[in-house]
Amino acid sequence: MVKAYKFYILFILISFHLVGCAPIAVVSAPSSYADKRTTEVQFNDQKIEIQSILNTQDIYSGSNVSFVSYNQTVLITGEVRSEETKDLVGEQIQKMPNVKGVKNFLLVTPENSSLKSEANDTLITANIKSRLFIQENETQLFPLHVKVVTERQVVYLMGILSEKDVASAIKIAKSSRGVKKVVPLFEMVE
Repeated sequence: MVKAYKFYILFILISFHLVGCAPIAVVSAPSSYADKRTTEVQFNDQKIEIQSILNTQDIYSGSNVSFVSYNQTVLITGEVRSEETKDLVGEQIQKMPNVKGVKNFLLVTPENSSLKSEANDTLITANIKSRLFIQENETQLFPLHVKVVTERQVVYLMGILSEKDVASAIKIAKSSRGVKKVVPLFEMVE
């Protein structure tokens, strides 16, 4: 009975994680319209993410590496086995066309994060995103303007925001359960 219960929870967590991919296909038009990036930059960001995987998968085999591009700045998170691999991945991404900058937060460690850790990161991200939507009326911060990425309980925030909105997003993320650290990577606008 306990084993079935654990499997059910794992299935639900994986389902929620996969649902995170759905906005591209399901709500791309409304979210695209609400995004501060141009449609061309949004397209380039998606292309950069795919190209990042294709261009570096031979470098980091056996490691856990993720790429997120926002306004043509690439955030690299995950785990690799050596400092050399970390540097090679970052250099390869920096050489790609349309990449303005690279934020390489790869952790050098002998083992990848556990499934439990990844599930916890997914819950933290979902919690922050839902709190951004709940706080929208109080803070004037539009939740779709904030990209939330969590790796090993460290939250990376990306977006194009005003100084006031940046402060609100950071406050919400820092006060969320399970967060060890918040790394703001925002671009500021007036």
